[in-house]
Parts: sequence; structure tokens; C-alpha cells
Amino acid sequence: MQIKLLKNIVSDIAGKQATEIVDLLADKKDVNEFLIAKKLKLTINQTRNILYKLSDAGLVSFIRKKDKRKGWYIYFWTLNSLKSLELLENNLLSEISTQEKQLASRKTKRFYSCNTCNVEVSEETALLNDFICQECGEVYALSQNDKLIREIDGNIAKLGKYLETIREEKSKESEKQIKKKGKARGKGKKRKKKAKKKVKKKAKEKLKKKSKKKVKKKTKKKFKKKSKKKIKKKSKKRI
Repeated sequence: MQIKLLKNIVSDIAGKQATEIVDLLADKKDVNEFLIAKKLKLTINQTRNILYKLSDAGLVSFIRKKDKRKGWYIYFWTLNSLKSLELLENNLLSEISTQEKQLASRKTKRFYSCNTCNVEVSEETALLNDFICQECGEVYALSQNDKLIREIDGNIAKLGKYLETIREEKSKESEKQIKKKGKARGKGKKRKKKAKKKVKKKAKEKLKKKSKKKVKKKTKKKFKKKSKKKIKKKSKKRI
């Protein structure tokens, strides 16, 4: 379901051709742009133009790395699923708001139409033109709003269900990202613990080496003292 929703917002921003990018980037990180171009069967410039449009909307992010052999920069792209769903939600809320205003207008105001030209005008415009169509000269007829009101009501209901689906997927995605962050923090803590252990081990090893050196020095000094004493004793006996 989430892939379908993401494709909808990508299509709105960059066109239908861009929807395949969702399949290539979903649940992946730092995908090589040349691989994306190859899969889409597009040139690298065409691919970049699509990705830049999505990047401007905040749907994708990138890092760049310099190719050591060729000397140019290669971009690696990541899909921001949560941002995409948020944008889709905002667009939908805007559409619902527009439909609700239209519904309120249809329920409180009267409209007139020309059956010949299929042109509809507000009551104010009809009054200004003496209820006569300026295109063909026919008299305006009062528009029947009942059918249109039912249609708008139906559209709002559909959009409301769609909004619920988006919000469900959005909460799932946010939970997923929180878990990922938690795992990343856990890994970071483990790395820190390992690093601390290594530092402690090295410190202990250094202390052991130092203590061994001190012991050796002491034994050497003792040996030297003993040897000196023996030499003195021998020299005394000879005298």
C-alpha cells in the first residue's frame, strides 16, 4: 500500500515516468544514480532532472562521492518515505478544503447556466447581465445544485478515506524510523563500549609492561649490588 501511495506523490511532482524510482529506492539507502538511469532506461541527465525535482520537494536526499579514477562526482540517492507521505497528506488536506468550500458555496448560493453555451455563472454575474448570456443571447436558467452537491459529498468522503490510509501508513513509517534510530543508537553504544574496553585493555597491557620493566630493573640492580659485594669480599680475602 505504501509503495502505491509514494508512487502517487512522485507522479504528481515528476510525472508518471518517475514512479519506477520508488521501486528502485524503497527500503534502500544511497543508490547509485547510474544504476537508477540503467534501470529506467534513461540518460544520466534525464535521470538527474527527475531526481532534482523530487529533491526540491524533499522526497529524496543524496550524498556525493568523487570517483578516484574518473575524477567526477557520483550521486547516491535515498527516498524519504515519511516526507513523501507528509506531502501527500498536505496535498490531500488542501484538496478536501477546496471541495468543502465548493460544497458550502453550492448549498448557500444560486448559480445560473446557459444551456446553449454550457456556461455557468454566479447569481451576481447573471444580475449584471440581466440574466442573458453574453455569448449567444439566450436567457440563463437556474442551475440545479442537488446532483452536484451529492457528487461533491461523495468526493469528500472518498478523499477522507484516502487520508485515513495515508495517515496509517505515515504512522507505520514513523514507527519504523524510530526503531531504526533506536537500533543505530544501540549499535553506537555497543561500539563505544567496545572502544572503551579496547582502551582499558591497552592501558592494562601498558601497566603490565611497565611493572615488568620495573621488576627487571630492580632484579638487575640487586644482581649488580650482590656482584659488587662478592668482588669486595674476594679482594679483602686476597689482602
